[in-house]
Amino acid sequence: MIPLYLNAPQKQFIRPEKTPLFWGKEADLLPYQDPPPQDYSFWMKQTGAIAGPLIGILVSKSKNSIFLGSRAFYEQIQAGLQEADGGLAFLFSLQDIKPETIEGLCYCKNKGVWLQAVFPYPNIVYNRISSRTEESSEPFHRFASLLKQRKIAFFNPHFLDKYEMYEKFRDNPDIKGHLPETILIREQEDFTEFLSRHKDLYLKPVNKSQGSGILRIILKADGRCQYCSPHSCKDLPSIQALWKEVEKISNNNLYIAQVTIPPELSLDRKYDYRVHAHFSRGAYEITGIGVRMARPGGITTHTSKGGEIVPLAFHIKKHAEQKIPALIQACGKALTKEYGFFGEFTADIGTAPDGSLYLFELNAKPMPFDEVEIEERKIRKLIALFYTLTNDGEMEGS
Repeated sequence: MIPLYLNAPQKQFIRPEKTPLFWGKEADLLPYQDPPPQDYSFWMKQTGAIAGPLIGILVSKSKNSIFLGSRAFYEQIQAGLQEADGGLAFLFSLQDIKPETIEGLCYCKNKGVWLQAVFPYPNIVYNRISSRTEESSEPFHRFASLLKQRKIAFFNPHFLDKYEMYEKFRDNPDIKGHLPETILIREQEDFTEFLSRHKDLYLKPVNKSQGSGILRIILKADGRCQYCSPHSCKDLPSIQALWKEVEKISNNNLYIAQVTIPPELSLDRKYDYRVHAHFSRGAYEITGIGVRMARPGGITTHTSKGGEIVPLAFHIKKHAEQKIPALIQACGKALTKEYGFFGEFTADIGTAPDGSLYLFELNAKPMPFDEVEIEERKIRKLIALFYTLTNDGEMEGS
């Protein structure tokens, strides 16, 4: 490894020796200064005359130009790079991109501070933008095209749309049997027919996650409908009355209707598996599995909606443990084929009483895991992937 030093007033990185040293995707020459500023140092992996890897983490900014997201997560990434073979990760937003450089923030582990600096275009861009609106903007699409032109590794490409993903995956032979039947709610006639046929449905916003906006609808034998949110239930006299409620919620958000899968229960409560997966050595592997359990009578397992974390060892069934890896591999391959390279994702997977697995949701921007061992392993696997992508310069499906 070789140290780089940051000249903080000039926001410029300095090489420590006269021998030329380059970094970034375009192998920009690092300037030399004797003696180099010693306050802020960063260890880099050295391969010949190249220092790296340089990882750009694309994030959103608030109206006050504050970077959004978990600073602790980003600090752990930088600390992990420094403790492994070296490397530098920095945060930047779409507003910070210049034709040949990017302005951003990097974390100095030794001093415990965030510092502003100017960087060349990185070896890898890790997409952690937190706004779907921002991802659909022209500046985002221009930047994604620029990365493709410059052959800069880019993952994960964007948020996922629940119905679009269902449409793409329902013909996949390795996945289609794991998908609950789903429709996009548009017309009353289609929704009424779907509910009349299945009697029990979940309604979910197309572009939200973590149980936000989720509802459960049950059509009773007498024609009344039970309409449940994570916190309350009410009875409606008819499907017509139900449709008026559905119209209200779907005015501003597209919704899907998904057939309810009778779940396998533990302690008379529904539960499912929250699986983090990462790309490694040409395949998708499981980083860790958490179990989330609904409260008694609850409609969702998400902790933000009343669910709770329970120990995996007491709830993982052998049949699920054996089947989940193949489903995760199939999902990872399909995501990369349909959307572009995914270095990581999470899957919400449920089990039916007959042992069948059902895929309820995939998330392109995994949230932190409450299980410390999974979160630590996730960061180690991300760092290993950064090194692999920098060395190989190739991604499956890119």
